[in-house]
Amino acid sequence: MPLDEEERNAAVRRALFVFAAGGDVHREPTLDDPAVLELARDLDSEERRAALLAGSADLTQLGDADLAWRAYACGLLADALGEE
Repeated sequence: MPLDEEERNAAVRRALFVFAAGGDVHREPTLDDPAVLELARDLDSEERRAALLAGSADLTQLGDADLAWRAYACGLLADALGEE
């Protein structure tokens, strides 16, 4: 995935603020969570989406690039929440 660690970390930090503003920080993020949507928008590019789909047959089988991209963003946010 063509994603610089510094860029990813900054986008995840911004998403964590949005997530915290949305209520209980101990909840699980969902694909439609505003923080997930914000993170997905922050990191979105055609090149990154193509790399994500090329690297995962499961996500490709979803047949929905937007859903796959949000799932990726949700995973990034969930990982960050697990580290806290």
